Amino acid sequence: MQSLTIYLLCHNRPDEARQAILTALVQSDRAFNLIVSDNSSDDKVEKSVREEFLDITYVRRPHMLKAFEHFNCCISEAKSDYFCLFHDDDLLVPDFVAEMKKLIKNYPNAIAFGCNSFMEEFGQLTSNLFFKSARRVDVIKNARALAIRYFARSQSGIAPFPGYIYNRKLIGDIRFPVEGGKYADVTWLLSLANQGHIVWLNQALMTYRLHTGNDSNAESRCDRLSFLAYLKKNRIIFGDEILQDYRCSFIYKTIRREDCQLTPKRNALACRFLNHYQWSRYARLSTYLALARRGFIKLKGR
Repeated sequence: MQSLTIYLLCHNRPDEARQAILTALVQSDRAFNLIVSDNSSDDKVEKSVREEFLDITYVRRPHMLKAFEHFNCCISEAKSDYFCLFHDDDLLVPDFVAEMKKLIKNYPNAIAFGCNSFMEEFGQLTSNLFFKSARRVDVIKNARALAIRYFARSQSGIAPFPGYIYNRKLIGDIRFPVEGGKYADVTWLLSLANQGHIVWLNQALMTYRLHTGNDSNAESRCDRLSFLAYLKKNRIIFGDEILQDYRCSFIYKTIRREDCQLTPKRNALACRFLNHYQWSRYARLSTYLALARRGFIKLKGR
């Protein structure tokens, strides 16, 4: 079997990091390397690891990196055939490594592998999963198919970013856009989908924990507009439907919700777009196919 390294990316959360480490240590398949990559501004994580987990490889970053610089640093250091950039505030299910290795064996030419996830919202485990599928395995064949899962309306969710395992050889020189803002992780995955297939396992193999400190809670209009510019630049790849869906959900609706004092002219512009979008969306065959898939998945799950 090909070698695997799990990087546990830590930043100022010693208690959560300890919990994440413990879930890595009880994996049913222990044939992997665990590296704690500490990007904290203090020494609390370091003290916790050195006191309790003496046999774990610990790396302290000499100065605090930006989040995506930290990711890129780990990618450049990776020597194993496959690697995972796991987060210190999430948890692994005991069969994460074993099941993902089976996925890798069945799809050796894929560039990345994701899994489903349980959701814990502010300390309470919910009955929801991160994505829904009628199949055990979903193969994302290109960047447009991945963008549809992220931004098209009536879709059935996505594989959570921390659970991805990457094929180091196929990743090559692809790196995170350091100044990419909130959507840099999506841009990274879309870049990978341009290079090869991404495979999602419907089985939940991790717990994604929502809390007030999640980076995903921090969002700005600038981030949204920057990603819109990225979609427009790659319009040939993603198509006009994705642009319209993104503009609706992440630009116009959000602006109207956030800004109660829009000028009459801007408000009229937003209303015209949203009204046009509502009609054009229901003129698409893809809308009804997506709704039918969701209905089928719901019936199958009963």
